[in-house]
Amino acid sequence: MTRTTYKLNHDWEFVRRKASRTWLRGAPGQANVDLPHTWNEQDSFQDGVHYYQGWGSYRRTFQVDQVADGSAETVWRLRSHGFYGTGEVWWNGHRVATFDGQYIGLDLDVTSWLDPARENQVAIRLTNRCHSSVLPGIKVPDFLLYGGLSGGLWLEQLPATHIKTNSTQIKYRFMTEDAVEVQLRCRLSKQVPQTCQVAWQIIDADGQRVAESAPQPGKDNEFVAALRLDGVRRWDVDDPYRYTVITTLWQNDQTLDEISRSIGFRTAEFRPDEGFFLNGRRLPLRGVNRHERMPGFGSAVPPWLHREDAELIKAIGLNFVRCSHYPQHPAFLDACDALGILVYAEIASWKSVRGGAWLRRAERQMRTMVLRDRHHPSVILWGMGNEGQHRRAYQRLYTLCKVLDPERAVTYAENHLYRARRCRVVGLPDVWGLNYEFEALPAGCDAARQRCVVVTESSDCPWAQRGLGDAEQHQWSVIQRDLEAMGAPPYLAGFALWSYNDYATLRRGNFRRHSGVVDAWRIPKWAAYQLAEKYGGSLATRSPQWIPVTADAEGRIELQPEQEYLDATARTTLGIRVRLVDAAGRLLDWQGVLTAQVAGPARLRAYAADGRLDVAHGQGRLFVTATGPTGLVRVTVTGGHWKTGSVQIHAGRGMGI
Repeated sequence: MTRTTYKLNHDWEFVRRKASRTWLRGAPGQANVDLPHTWNEQDSFQDGVHYYQGWGSYRRTFQVDQVADGSAETVWRLRSHGFYGTGEVWWNGHRVATFDGQYIGLDLDVTSWLDPARENQVAIRLTNRCHSSVLPGIKVPDFLLYGGLSGGLWLEQLPATHIKTNSTQIKYRFMTEDAVEVQLRCRLSKQVPQTCQVAWQIIDADGQRVAESAPQPGKDNEFVAALRLDGVRRWDVDDPYRYTVITTLWQNDQTLDEISRSIGFRTAEFRPDEGFFLNGRRLPLRGVNRHERMPGFGSAVPPWLHREDAELIKAIGLNFVRCSHYPQHPAFLDACDALGILVYAEIASWKSVRGGAWLRRAERQMRTMVLRDRHHPSVILWGMGNEGQHRRAYQRLYTLCKVLDPERAVTYAENHLYRARRCRVVGLPDVWGLNYEFEALPAGCDAARQRCVVVTESSDCPWAQRGLGDAEQHQWSVIQRDLEAMGAPPYLAGFALWSYNDYATLRRGNFRRHSGVVDAWRIPKWAAYQLAEKYGGSLATRSPQWIPVTADAEGRIELQPEQEYLDATARTTLGIRVRLVDAAGRLLDWQGVLTAQVAGPARLRAYAADGRLDVAHGQGRLFVTATGPTGLVRVTVTGGHWKTGSVQIHAGRGMGI
């Protein structure tokens, strides 16, 4: 047998409290949520609203298919993508594990508890009000600590002897301009007899096998091989070409297990006093900081919206993104690989670096993140923290990164060089990450092992709300001012603006920050169009033209679905663009609030539970998610004296959206 996945995302019962043991052990009631889910979908990004921090509890029953080969030993693992929070897993009425979501997720062996011959019940209770040792380790950082199973959940069935997924290591070196030696390594789940062998293949983007190894016996449960690949096409920001490495476990000519990794071959280095070089040429890093949050979803963002973020960053003309301030969804990193966007990945930290239990959790999170993400060609920097200083912590985190991944540079983001000197952390990172402190650029160069600087944050303009023309213009002037202030010293590798998107916060009572070059729903602001024009992004050709609105203006609300169908089976989400237009279809420059309603087998994901929809420059955006049944979904938007807009969408089986 090989691996089989059973998705557990649908039909959960959820209560927003720390459920009793009786509830956790009891028969489920009516299902009311699907995963990914956060209990903060409707209580964030709103002035005066304090989001819920506390406990939530989930439960559901399920039955898996019997193992095809009843004689084969099998292992069951309960897995998820990342989420914030700590809690407990209950299985068939018994507490079996505690966990920390780590922003990376669960990976729990449930073999001894799962019974494939009958219905099983899994129950989970967790909290987003965590101990200070749980990263980021600060009660009110400048972003929300969303609660819930926002990474989804699935069961994976594996052969008892299988390849340990994150043990797979792919290292390579260029022997000539277009030839690489690829060194491959993996470990198995347990000690195996000599009859077990591992073989590797490298497949190009056209599906052709371009290199393979003979089956290799292991030593001390570790398997290694080296392959030479000629005629290599390099991964680059303008040509993100990728190969697939397939690792196969054999025993007696039978396949036991197989995993695949996408890989891109490139050289990436920070050269002393010269900046960043990709494939031997100097490449200025031009980027943004990204939060993976959105009103109506909180942190439970569908995978296709992660891809959309990467596409929009590319369209703005940028080539670099900092995943601030926590490990982000694999779908986003996959999209950066596919589109040619360079990534600075960091653990969860915000003015919160220290020793003790916090550091032990930080090392665990760093280890898991590096092992999970080190095969991504887009990743060029590991981040140890943000605006915190702790010599011992950074020494240990730096060493850990170099043991697990010696090739990539390591950094942290600093906004006060004098504090770094006082805490003796200068000289520790490979690259100096500088937040806002432009006058410290030369000293930052001196403080880095590789004598390079990345401006990790700049140009914060938290009041640049889309639709407020003066504020949007001011944001662009701040960006221009800061780019000029940075200058172009050779040791400056590049910058990441603060930020890509507007986001929710409770820091200093602000509730939301309009710092993004796109708004919270990913509609571009003036600055995004100007950046695209400056850096040659495709968004420059899509800059809208608005018609001024007069007191007696007439217009209608126009709804434009972004896809044609909803998949009722997969309960997919569909975006709808809302436009206010005149009789000729021209966009009206109007700002205000409309109201959206949904009828049929779908639920609305708008700004708030009452269907509030913010419109600026005549544009807004809402989402609908299929609830399971098939049928027609009607979305209606009303407001002001504008003519009502509506659209029908078909929710069908297996539409694949």
